Amino acid sequence: MSELIFITLPEVLRRKGGGKSTLYAEIKKGYFPKPIKLGLRRIGWPEHEVDAVMQFFLRGETQNELKAFIKKLETNRIHKEV
Repeated sequence: MSELIFITLPEVLRRKGGGKSTLYAEIKKGYFPKPIKLGLRRIGWPEHEVDAVMQFFLRGETQNELKAFIKKLETNRIHKEV
């Protein structure tokens, strides 16, 4: 199994483009994965999820397909073996 790498908000914004408020609005609408709490004052995103979403954007899928894809990514977090 490959190493699980988490990336922080500044890195997500660098890769995705746009600002923090736009990102959180997209998360609320289901257009970007929710962050994972890594500590009391620290959050991050699994790097493979951010990469997968960026590749999904390149394919030009619909917003409904994007929401379904994001939901699948987040569901897989729960069902992965540790």
